[in-house]
Amino acid sequence: MRQIRFSAPAAVAAIVVAAAVAAAVIPGYAPASPAAHAASTVKFSGKYSGKASVTVKGSSIKISSVSGSGSGTDGLSKLTGSNGSGHTSGTCGFFSGPASISGSGGSLTLAVKSSSKGCGESNVKSVSGSATVSSGSGKLKGAKGTVSFSGSYNKSSGSFSVTISGTLST
Repeated sequence: MRQIRFSAPAAVAAIVVAAAVAAAVIPGYAPASPAAHAASTVKFSGKYSGKASVTVKGSSIKISSVSGSGSGTDGLSKLTGSNGSGHTSGTCGFFSGPASISGSGGSLTLAVKSSSKGCGESNVKSVSGSATVSSGSGKLKGAKGTVSFSGSYNKSSGSFSVTISGTLST
């Protein structure tokens, strides 16, 4: 009867060398990595109202500033934005631009998508759209995802009211 001696360090070295050779020879092969930490999700919701400074010249829209307050998930109570732009088409105005929501719990950085719009024949426009969340701080550190919004905008007074909601990954 033949006896085989097992050496743990030698076996581990053989496995590492085999994986390295396989990675070099077999295209697309990569040894398994340890399980990644699963991302958590947080549901965001908030209601904000305030003023927006919007100028329409011909079919061009310029959003100089947006400033609002309200209440949102994790104490995010301030909505701001500036340097937005867009265009009109029929009774709708399509717009996009940077924005942020901040407060005692941290902040979210948003990019309003160009498919967002304000529509209506009267002075009060119905607004709806979405924004990509590119980062977060505080309790929402590393947040990413998409939020949707809907509400109204009064063209004469510049006042707005919106509800924002979505699920973010952190």
